[in-house]
Amino acid sequence: MRIELRELVLERPGGIRAIDGITCRFDTACCPAVAILGANGAGKSTLLESIPGLVPIASGTILVDAMAVEKRNLTAIRAKVGMIFQNSDDQLFSHTVGEDVAFGPRNLKLAPELVQERVREALQQMGIASLAGRDVARLSGGEKRRAALAGVLAMKPEAILLDEPTSMLDPRACRELAECLKALPALKLIATHDLAFAARVCPECLILKNGRMAARGETAVLLQQHDLLEECGLE
Repeated sequence: MRIELRELVLERPGGIRAIDGITCRFDTACCPAVAILGANGAGKSTLLESIPGLVPIASGTILVDAMAVEKRNLTAIRAKVGMIFQNSDDQLFSHTVGEDVAFGPRNLKLAPELVQERVREALQQMGIASLAGRDVARLSGGEKRRAALAGVLAMKPEAILLDEPTSMLDPRACRELAECLKALPALKLIATHDLAFAARVCPECLILKNGRMAARGETAVLLQQHDLLEECGLE
C-alpha cells in the first residue's frame, strides 16, 4: 500500500489553510506505521480525513495505490483505507459490538457466513471476542476504541488512519492498544500529540507546524530534538 501527497493544500472554512503544500509518501514496504505529530490545530486531523476524501482538496493531489482521491475513485479508495475517528462514539451506532462490526461487511453484500467469519476474525484480532454481545453503551473507553478498530478490520483495509487514538484512554489501555496496532499488517498513519505512544508504535514520524511539514524521520531521533519539539508545540 502506498499513499502519496503531492503539493497538497487543504483549507478550513473561510479559506484558512490547514495543510499548506505538503509533499510526502507513505509506503508499507518502507515503514508500516507513521505518526503524524503536531500541536492542536497543526492540521493532523484534516490531513488524515483528506485521504479517504472526507475533506475536499483545494489544490495538489493525493494518490492511494496510484488512484487519485477524486469522486470517481472514492468507493475503491474507501475499500482500501479505513479510518478511526477521535471519538469512538462517532463510529459505534449499533446495539451490540458484534452487530456494529458486522455492519461494514453486510454493506458489501457478503454472504451471511462470510460476514460472521469476518466478525469473528476482527474481534479476535482486537482481543474482544468475549464482547460480541455487549451493549456498546456499556463499553469502557479502551473497549470502544478496540470495537471501532474491529469494525474497520472487518472490511479488510490495506491502510488504517487513526485520529488521536489514545484520547480518553488510561495508560494500561494505551499500552494494550499499542500492542494491537503493532501486530496489524496494514499501513498505519496515526495522528497524535501523544509522543510516548508514537514512539511505541511508529518507527517514523512526520511533524506538522501550522500546516507545513517541519520534519520527517525516525521517531526515536526526532523525539530527542527538544528545540524542534518545543518550536512545534509538542513540549
